[in-house]
Amino acid sequence: MTPLLRSHFEQMAWPAALTGRAAELMALQQQFDQSQWWTPEQLRTRQFRQLGQLVAHAASQTPFYRDRLASAGIDPEAELTEAAWQRLPVLTRTEVQEQHDRLLASTIPASHGGTSEATTSGSTGIPVRVRKTALDGLMWTAMVVREELWHREHPRGTIARIMQPPPNLPPEALAQMGGPDGIAFPDHGPPSSLLWQTGRTVLLHYNRPIPEQAGFLLRLRPDYLFTNPSNLRLLIAHFRDNGLSLPSLRAVWTRSEPVDASLRIGCRAVFGCGIVQNYTANEVGYMALQCPACDNLHVQSEVTLVEVLDAAGRPCAPGETGRVIVMPLHNFARSLLRYDIGDEAELGGPCGCGRGLPVLTRIAGRMADTLTLPTGERRRVLGANIALAAIEAIREFQIVQRGAERLEMRLVVSRPLTEDEEQRTHTALAEDFGPALQFELVYCDSLPRTAAGKLRSFVSELPPATSP
Repeated sequence: MTPLLRSHFEQMAWPAALTGRAAELMALQQQFDQSQWWTPEQLRTRQFRQLGQLVAHAASQTPFYRDRLASAGIDPEAELTEAAWQRLPVLTRTEVQEQHDRLLASTIPASHGGTSEATTSGSTGIPVRVRKTALDGLMWTAMVVREELWHREHPRGTIARIMQPPPNLPPEALAQMGGPDGIAFPDHGPPSSLLWQTGRTVLLHYNRPIPEQAGFLLRLRPDYLFTNPSNLRLLIAHFRDNGLSLPSLRAVWTRSEPVDASLRIGCRAVFGCGIVQNYTANEVGYMALQCPACDNLHVQSEVTLVEVLDAAGRPCAPGETGRVIVMPLHNFARSLLRYDIGDEAELGGPCGCGRGLPVLTRIAGRMADTLTLPTGERRRVLGANIALAAIEAIREFQIVQRGAERLEMRLVVSRPLTEDEEQRTHTALAEDFGPALQFELVYCDSLPRTAAGKLRSFVSELPPATSP
């Protein structure tokens, strides 16, 4: 369905005329509609043109980068090349925390607008604070609009959001959000409501019991559901076990946690629809959006430069998994040049859709959520999710490394596992982690979330000296 634009002039139904922020956003979309089809070489050339502007500004206005760029032999007045860029050391999370003041620009271009601070959730350590400009906020919002255009085929549909409360929600609204029917709003909110005539949005607190969440969805019959992947997994199990269906649902949109193949399979089997995933972080904005034609994630080259590097710091080849290094292209207030965001991802080859935007086939999650083998080798936890999700009694699971050779599998189940199911669980763990490790199954009533409402699928309790 073609979105029906909302005109900013009274009694002007067609053609719709936009002004202000709405006009800025649609002007950017017109450019994005062209640049998404450019070749990778064309995109890279434009990225480095913008990156050169940012590097020159950082060298003159930011004490930290003045020293770092000089040490790397990068002349901010010269044309920035790939070879020069690779000489710049990766910026670590610790450096961002400890060098906060030296990373702040003394001045920013006046046209970039005012500044504000964004903070990460701190789910895996000390939160990172980043100062952003109004221009950077505009580019974030433009990516929100692109995601809507790529995936919202029915903009006048109803959205159910089972999430954390939005910031600054009044106490009475917060109480209503925690009730059985949530709190309703007449539209999808900005930026969608600035551009289109939309349906309504109903918010329910994610901490409500799963049966209550299911009842809420059955009464509302939404077109779209927004929730975290771990919460979606619980809803899928509840609907499946109780023979329930939600035929109105067109798609489930997720955030905050990685989406694996087992979750996509379960969503399609129970709800009859797919999952829409993105890859964002508060400190850097949008990094990737799911392709409109498949499950690949397209790097948003118009707003960020993303590198995937192996253990030696070399660019990964398609099919290889490495650490994610990101560079927001439009934040001149506190630049993050080659920032190690702490995640790992698998680099993909060209997408079948024909877009030239780089491809990530999988976000592996936080590098801190990595198993340490008795040999000291670190490795990603991969295969067990699909096998465990096939055991219908398992609602949630979390793997905890308690020692060099000891893993604890924490399970939330709808009933005690049979002997065969326990054996299947041990087999899945042994195949994923290897026979040298010992596994203990621990049954729990619930699993803890982080302050941001996320469920970490793997947690290491090893001392800091040996923890990944």
